[in-house]
Amino acid sequence: MTETSGAAQGAGSEPPAFKPALFAVYDLASGPVTFDVMNFLVFANMWTLRTGAAGYNLVFVAGPGGQFRMATPKDKALDPDEKVWRLRHVMASHAYIGKRCLGVSTYHRREDFAQMMRAIHPNQIFPPQYTLEKPRIAFMLPDLLRQNPTPQELDTFEPHPAALRKVDAWLAERAPRGRPVTFTLRTSTIEASRNSNTPAWLEAARRIRDRGFDPVLLPDTDLVTRGHDTGVFGDIPTYGIGAVDLELRVALYRRGLINMADNGGPAFINYFMAGSSAVCFLPVDKLPEVVQMNGGGVDRMAKLLGVPVGGDFPGSTPRRRFVWQPDTVENIMAAFDSAATDLDAEGV
Repeated sequence: MTETSGAAQGAGSEPPAFKPALFAVYDLASGPVTFDVMNFLVFANMWTLRTGAAGYNLVFVAGPGGQFRMATPKDKALDPDEKVWRLRHVMASHAYIGKRCLGVSTYHRREDFAQMMRAIHPNQIFPPQYTLEKPRIAFMLPDLLRQNPTPQELDTFEPHPAALRKVDAWLAERAPRGRPVTFTLRTSTIEASRNSNTPAWLEAARRIRDRGFDPVLLPDTDLVTRGHDTGVFGDIPTYGIGAVDLELRVALYRRGLINMADNGGPAFINYFMAGSSAVCFLPVDKLPEVVQMNGGGVDRMAKLLGVPVGGDFPGSTPRRRFVWQPDTVENIMAAFDSAATDLDAEGV
């Protein structure tokens, strides 16, 4: 066998065209320290595809003086140390499941990032026209949906194979039927009035188990970090580590035949993974404070989601939709039955 040199192999052919990468700047002076960061990565994914870039580098930049935004009730409820923790464990971890994300960095001083920006071509900055003096931040869902994103552009996240292996090993011992159904519940000390109707979800989980499925609970991060998740959900298996490790959370979602959730938040990531189930109950009877500002109601929540009241994101199915009802046992079971029927129709 004759070995051919690289020079000979490339003779007569053009070198591959160089594709610059984007720098997707999430400015903490104007962006929240919440799971809304996932929306920003969907924007960055869409912009990467539309510009033909090689990918994007996720960059977090602290506000002036190293501070964070202070605009909403949640912003004001989180102290600076809590925001730093969330930046590290919630925000930055999205980079590792972003399909087109090349890396992640954090600038705690704006002047340091100002130095970096001098070396970046303006066309490589996302959002377009971003400057440190006038930080633009793209994370609002209505703005995203107005761009008419394609299914490929919305397909932003994917768990790492190692995370899937770890979840598979966990499910092998706790989901004996091989038919996992996940439940993402809210039990936070912040805006506790928004918390899930936990007794109703547990009753629904028992009924769903009786129907031949394997319910798995994903508890609130607040509950897990305080060590209060042990034993509070009875005999329903609880994947507590998924509440503090985003890659493992997303791997469990990927394995869930039906993913049910209350109050959105981290479970919304399923809407941005092609083929993943997401049956999310919206807090129609326990509106977030940010929705209620200036007398807002369900119509304002719909506006913030970018959909009409009772509507859904593009590409909705019985296993991928919003539920505009309170999370009672009857409503949870009705939503599950609709999703399970769709599952059966696909032969899963």
